[in-house]
Order: sequence, then structure tokens, then C-alpha cells
Amino acid sequence: MSKRQLALLFASNLVMLSMGNGLSTLLPVYAVHLGAEPAAAGVFMSFAFFGLAAGTFFAGWLSDRFQRRRAFFIAITALDCVALWSMGRMPAFEYLAVVVTFDWFLGGMALTLLSILAGLFAEPSQRGRVFGLLSLTGGLGALFGLWAGAVADWQGYRAIFTVAALVSICNPLVGLLLEDKVVARDERKGASLTLRWAGLGGGFFLLLAGRLVATTAQFVGILSRALTMENLGFAALAISSVVAVGGTVSLGLSFLAGWLSDRVGRKWPLAVCYLGGAAGLVVLAAATSLFHFWAVAILFSLVGNVAGGIGSALAIDLVPQESLGKGLAWFNAIGWIGGIVGYAGTGYAIQNVGMMPTLVAATLLPLAAVALLVPIRQAASGGQLERDASG
Repeated sequence: MSKRQLALLFASNLVMLSMGNGLSTLLPVYAVHLGAEPAAAGVFMSFAFFGLAAGTFFAGWLSDRFQRRRAFFIAITALDCVALWSMGRMPAFEYLAVVVTFDWFLGGMALTLLSILAGLFAEPSQRGRVFGLLSLTGGLGALFGLWAGAVADWQGYRAIFTVAALVSICNPLVGLLLEDKVVARDERKGASLTLRWAGLGGGFFLLLAGRLVATTAQFVGILSRALTMENLGFAALAISSVVAVGGTVSLGLSFLAGWLSDRVGRKWPLAVCYLGGAAGLVVLAAATSLFHFWAVAILFSLVGNVAGGIGSALAIDLVPQESLGKGLAWFNAIGWIGGIVGYAGTGYAIQNVGMMPTLVAATLLPLAAVALLVPIRQAASGGQLERDASG
């Protein structure tokens, strides 16, 4: 991959995640301010993540079917700017929920197209480093997401959507400079049926299952953290600062973990990240001060920012190139499905059984994710996986 292409992918990921982190951190709180109960706030966010998952699946199909990723990315991100601007001008909570879901659908498509382009251009021996570098945008996006809390405290919630729309104009402009690659149709048809099913079965589906339960636990913690801080009287900027601290600490870890996965394999660094999510839920159960919530955010960032890069590289190892769009779409979407389950389930669980039992139950999920990684068979070359993964 050329440095220019990598820089463009990095820049666009950074803009999208900076805007997304800033908005998503405050949307549950904004829902509560509009009169929503915790259960309603959870359902609201689960609809947004449904949009992300649907957009991710759709982008994978578009990529493999039409192979015009750059053109689709430009059109999608231009429409995203309009949707962001509209979100600040909805007259009622119900209308806002619809527009947020549509905007997250566009975001899921755009982020997946960027991941597919990275996968197409990254050499096999450098995938961990490439995706580790791109996953830095998650940490930087969390840090830059502070803008939303500052703007909300200064000018109100409507202003943050205007700022997000203006900044997001950068994305279609960057898209004009991206390179695209066509996978020849005879190459895609030439892959044996056995190879295709091996690439999208066995170890790959174990990876998906592990990501699903780990991200579900992460989003249980994210919503619980936001509601807990709101109940304790923290300001919007303080709530945003928690995500920024977690993202900042994960910056160095993302690239280091990606580099390490190229050397020792993907599974065990990924397992350590999932265990960090379990530790974060334990700390959250007793958190009362801003320092405690910073520690929680750092541990959650292992599941979100660091594990995302390693897991993407692992998914590409398992999936043949002719099915790369479908494979990465599934991998990215399963994380958003974890958001749907985590947000929707958490609101109802807190309302009916309380915060503490909800967090205790969620702590078991990352442990299950680690167990699902164990059967994936890994070759000795470090990061390259056998396609006949067991399971």
C-alpha cells in the first residue's frame, strides 16, 4: 500500500470516528434530557447501531457486486453531511431517532468501504501494522470527540450537529483522491467452493461469535457508564473526557498490538484485549469518581480500538480475497450488532434488575469471547491462519 493511500484512509477514518465518538457519547444523555427513560435511551441507541450494522452489510455487498468503492464512498459521505445537519433540526425525539438511524447506516457503509480498500491494498505480512495504524483513528477519534461536550456546554446540543456536518465535508473531498482496485471476475469465480466455505466458516465464525459477545459487553458498559455519570451529576464535557482519555491511552497500544500480531499471531493479543473489557466492567461496578471512569474507558478501549485492528487483520487472514468485502462486512457488522444487543438489553436490565446485577452478568461475556478464540488454529508464521480452522 502506498503511503499516500494509507494517509488518505487514515484521514477519512479519523474524521468519521471523531464526529461519531463525539455524537454517540452524548446521544444517550440527550435522550434522557428529552424525557426518555433508561430503557428508551437504550432502544434509541440500539436503533442507531442497527443502522450501522445494516450499512456495513450493504457496503460489503456493494463492494463485491459493483467494485466501485471510491464512487460509492464519495456519494455516501456527501449525503452523510446533509443527514448530520438535519439531526440538529428535528422537532421531536421520534424524528431524531429516524434520522440518527439513517445517518449511522451511512456511517456503517462508509467505514466498511474504507476497511475493504485497506484490505485490498495491504500486503499479507503487513496487515497487522496497517490495521493497527488505522485503528489509531479510534483512539484519536475518542480524544477529538471532546469537541462535542465542549460545544454542548457552550452552545447547546443543536450546535454539535452543525459542527459535525461542516467538518464531515472533508470526507467526500478525500474520497476524490482515493485509489480503488478491481478484483477480476474470473479470479473471484476461480476460487473453489471448498476454499470459499473454509474462508467463511470454521475459525472465521468463531471469530465473529467472540467479537459479538465481547462488543455486547463493551456496549453494556458504555451505556451504564453514561447513565451512571449522568446520575452522579457530571457535566457533558466530563462525560466526553472519559472517552477521550481511553482513546488517548489506546493510541500506542493499537499500533504495538498490530505489530505484535504480525510476529506472534493474532489470537492471544486479541484475547488480552477481551479480558480488558471484563476488567473494565468490574471497575465500573464500583466507580464513583472521574478517575474511576477514566480507568473504565481505558479498559473498554482495548475491546473497541485495539481489538478492532487485530480482529480485522485476523478476518482478512481467514477470508479469501475474492470474498474480502463480504468477510470484512460481516466482521465490522457483528461489532455493531453487539451495540444493538448491548444498548437495548442494558436499558431494560438496569430498569428491571438494577445496575449492579447487569454489570456482573455482562462480565461473563468477555470470558466467553476468549474461550471462542481458543479453537482457531494458527500457523507458526505469526498471524497467518490455516483456512481449515477447527470448529
